[in-house]
Amino acid sequence: MRFGISKHNARPLLIITLFRVGLLWVAANIGYYTLLPALGLELSYNTSPIAIAAYFMLWTVVSIYLFWDYFYRWLLLEQKIWVYVVVCAAFTVLSWIALYTLSQIPASSSFSFSTYTDLPLSTPWYFVPKFAEVLLQQVLVTALVLVLNARYRSLPQVMLAYAVFFGGAHVLFFVGSGNVPTVYATIMTIGSILSSLVFPRLILRVKSGFVYNFMIHLAFYIILALILHTWPPPEFIAE
Repeated sequence: MRFGISKHNARPLLIITLFRVGLLWVAANIGYYTLLPALGLELSYNTSPIAIAAYFMLWTVVSIYLFWDYFYRWLLLEQKIWVYVVVCAAFTVLSWIALYTLSQIPASSSFSFSTYTDLPLSTPWYFVPKFAEVLLQQVLVTALVLVLNARYRSLPQVMLAYAVFFGGAHVLFFVGSGNVPTVYATIMTIGSILSSLVFPRLILRVKSGFVYNFMIHLAFYIILALILHTWPPPEFIAE
């Protein structure tokens, strides 16, 4: 048995897990694009950061509850609490230095706003809901990796399957969304596929891998925000 998932039930659990992960993410996104506007909230991480963060944190709690039987044995292998404190404190300091730098870069008034991302217009407040969204994604990613590991028992196979499922989900989402800027959709899809080289290995081979994955994931958005502020692609410039 690995992480509370036995070999004999790994195949049906993989199907169930894929269904649950997909359903949770689709439901969270449908609620984001329909429920929040109905409540009078603007779909912008910059202007409605606390409400959107609370929304994604609610889905994170639901996801942890639904996948807790996957997590509880795996969590016993993790590092002591002081390791989390030191690592997270160091990351917090570095993140806020980057966010402060970001806040000093004036956003161009010619940016075209997209419902699907206001990352080029991001302020430090943007990363409050982004923190919650990334946390939700990492919970779902961890559940997926754990059940893939129970099914295939080979890290290369887990990484390949993860790339297919996670990268494919991004492709389907952006194709279904229709008007997502091509540059943004391409970057996100490539990033999701490349994450297969990092996320599964850290979860399965490195203690506190969840924390490191979270930091890498959030740092990706911080770096991307800095780049888009400095060199915005033509698609993000209003004519």
